Amino acid sequence: MFGIGGRSKRGKKLLENVYYFPESPMLDCNIYILKDQDDNLCMIDTGNGKSMDSTIEAMTKIDLHPKNLTTVIITHEHLDHVLGLYALKDLLGEQKFEIKAHKITAQILKEGDQQKIAPSSLGISPKRFGIEISPLEVEDLDTAQELSFGDFSFKLFDTPGHSIGSMTLYDPRKKILFPGDVVFPQGSFGRYDFPGGSLKKLQASIGKLNDLDVDHLCSGHMKPVIGKGNESLSRSYKNVSSLGRF
Repeated sequence: MFGIGGRSKRGKKLLENVYYFPESPMLDCNIYILKDQDDNLCMIDTGNGKSMDSTIEAMTKIDLHPKNLTTVIITHEHLDHVLGLYALKDLLGEQKFEIKAHKITAQILKEGDQQKIAPSSLGISPKRFGIEISPLEVEDLDTAQELSFGDFSFKLFDTPGHSIGSMTLYDPRKKILFPGDVVFPQGSFGRYDFPGGSLKKLQASIGKLNDLDVDHLCSGHMKPVIGKGNESLSRSYKNVSSLGRF
């Protein structure tokens, strides 16, 4: 093992204006970058903080310049997705960028609620990643409205079950889905035994996503599925549904 987020990263172009930076081996997440026509950048999720410097380095190697980062979208409140916000602010200094999240996750980040981000019952402290949690300025996203960035136009979905503040982004024209940790490739899905998790809600959330027309599944963990996204979603829905109703 390389330790917590200790491995260098390599960026990869997935689709036009969509880039992927894979998670480090332990307690990290996939990071996605969107680019608009003016080279402005939007980051979807930020990893565990300790891996942010290697993400920034990997971005520059494929001509994605951190100075062009204007927006960060967070899919849910767990530490392996949000601690990178603090590292990002330190690395970029005075540079301003907007942070956007589902209203529940946004409130948790505004309050700097460590118990919601890194519950003590899990035995994982942000200090293991060199991060100290503090209140952040975050814009609440309304899932009744669409979110646009460049030529992306996302429908937003409440998708609880893995966490209380989970949100999924879906562009129906590009048929691309960013579900965070709700659903993964290869028939997998998010854990529901963390604080705030619910199998019943997770089943409903994955069922909702399974009804969408998806080619590209870009989840918070595991390698993205480019093409045949619906096949992957269908397998995950079948598997999570087989666990019964609670």
